[in-house]
Amino acid sequence: MIFYDVVIALGFLSFLPKILWQRRKKRFPSLKERLGVDVPSSNGRTVFWIHAVSVGEVKSAKPLFEKIRTQYGDAFILVTTASVTGQEEARRSLGSADAFRFLPLDFSWIMKRWVRLLQPKALLFIEGDLWYNLAKSVRKGGGKIALVSGKISKRSAKRYARGSFFAKKLFSLFDLLLLQNEEHLLRFRSFLGEKENLFVTGNLKFDASAIRIDRSLYDLPLGIAITCTHAPEEEELLDALEGIQEPLFLAPRHPERFQEVAEMLQRKNIDFIRWSEIGQKRAKVILVDGMGLLPIFYSFSRLAIVGGSFSSCIGGHNILEPCLYGVPVFFGPHMQQQKELADHLLSSGAGTQVSIEQLAAAVQTFLADSTPQKGAVQTTKSPLRETWERLEVFFK
Repeated sequence: MIFYDVVIALGFLSFLPKILWQRRKKRFPSLKERLGVDVPSSNGRTVFWIHAVSVGEVKSAKPLFEKIRTQYGDAFILVTTASVTGQEEARRSLGSADAFRFLPLDFSWIMKRWVRLLQPKALLFIEGDLWYNLAKSVRKGGGKIALVSGKISKRSAKRYARGSFFAKKLFSLFDLLLLQNEEHLLRFRSFLGEKENLFVTGNLKFDASAIRIDRSLYDLPLGIAITCTHAPEEEELLDALEGIQEPLFLAPRHPERFQEVAEMLQRKNIDFIRWSEIGQKRAKVILVDGMGLLPIFYSFSRLAIVGGSFSSCIGGHNILEPCLYGVPVFFGPHMQQQKELADHLLSSGAGTQVSIEQLAAAVQTFLADSTPQKGAVQTTKSPLRETWERLEVFFK
């Protein structure tokens, strides 16, 4: 659709000043990368293309990625992301992939070129971030397309319902829509109707596994991990925990904010040290100023407080991750984007939902309790198994 290319162009131009500013702060890939100049070469091998927009989706993709690598050892696996942090996480946790790229802008001529050179057997979107020209080009090139561990917000479902013509064109390109739960299934049905390729297979986050950490390699005290935070959550959480004596491991969600958070700590005269400069010094707060470090700090935590849930505009992050290390979790009242995870942790007793106002008292009660709250979460279902059963047929 020429109209769609025009919309993409107008959107790109309108965001260009912000993109250039973000690029200066290393928050956005270069224009060369976004224009898809560097197409990876598969050397004739069967190509599986996995697209995961950012960090959370990359982590969700890991069990599926490992399954594809095991079952199709000779395949060429391309991983694309939209964010810098997603790209860094992909290179770290999906290291045996054959190529990593930022997803190019969804112009028809760019996507046609990529598909012509790659000839992907399958394109897998993880959770969301769906692009029409990419999907159309893969479909026309003979590849198959699936949404895996799919989800959709109430707002997005309403937008698709208002633009039903475009929604039907987009989703007619998909061979499979594998969704996290019944709530998302009902939202998809609200604008697509009863489609035969809609299935609930579960949330791949439930199949994540812990990274083994050798604690003897790190000289850290037991403390409280405050992770995945956004502005102004760091300041609000630190104010709420001012009277808590436990060491705090503070890990902002986005690396470009490390300096901003350090300046806030200095302004508030809070005793802190950056992890990158820790040496032998001790401080009340360790500012985790690096990516991929959460497994280390969860391994030394009595409790995790996961951010993105105390701000209504974020809607929560992956609160299951601390549980992989047996760490109980506190999270805020705004978990609308991760409702299933919140319900699961609350019902299993591994998580506690609190407001900022309740946090200090809840933490003090937790620390004083001689019977530690359990952090491990048990689940009888395997979303990966159910997902793979559908995908095995799909890949043939």
